[in-house]
Amino acid sequence: MLLAWLVLTLVLMTVDRAEAQKKRLRKLKTSMDGRPYIFFPHPMEERKWRMAVGLVFTTSPREITEEIRLSVPAADFQVLRKLPKNFYLTGRVNFQLVQNQVLVGARWAYPLTKKLSVAVGDDLGFWFGFLSLEGFNNSGNGLINYPNVSVGYKLADDLLFTFKTEAILDLRYRSSVGTNVISSNPNTVSGAAFSFILEQPFFKQQHFSLGFRLLYTDFNWQFWSLYPTFDRKIVYPQLIFSFII
Repeated sequence: MLLAWLVLTLVLMTVDRAEAQKKRLRKLKTSMDGRPYIFFPHPMEERKWRMAVGLVFTTSPREITEEIRLSVPAADFQVLRKLPKNFYLTGRVNFQLVQNQVLVGARWAYPLTKKLSVAVGDDLGFWFGFLSLEGFNNSGNGLINYPNVSVGYKLADDLLFTFKTEAILDLRYRSSVGTNVISSNPNTVSGAAFSFILEQPFFKQQHFSLGFRLLYTDFNWQFWSLYPTFDRKIVYPQLIFSFII
């Protein structure tokens, strides 16, 4: 009889703890109602889809372009799809005439407090490009994996800050100049990326994201057509600007 009473007590305590955890999560989720975000690591709520369009500017390093400093713009389109249990799918397209990248991935987000939340995710990117130069048809493509961790903090009701760190894993590389083909499957960690992003209202119900991303890597797909001849890590600064729709 005593054993049955102890088992029943433990079961009731477990149920109460689970209910308390659910209430806590519901309370934390409602604290973000009506605040659009695309980078902030928080579970998606009433909306199943969220999208953003914008531009990404990458500054070329002197090690590659020497005295010429280029700010390479690329169109940026992002989409999120809500899944159960704080998961959601991610998709992103960086589009340019010479080089392009398509990313697909998944993320799991968890609110720690009303202001602080975290997320872990993984994105697989396929990049490709085409360039006709001096009568030669140049092309390139490859696969890059970006496992990532994000930490978000709500600075104010309408001001969200996100810090995101990513590993850059170069899985596949292929390029061709005319009939000459270079192909490899390095499966190595090429570098890392660190992003600092603010999301806030812009006009009426419109919200936007403004961020700075710093890549430290020995290969950047955006400069594949320049065929760098050295093998060392370089810093690539990026400016991110997008409207959440």
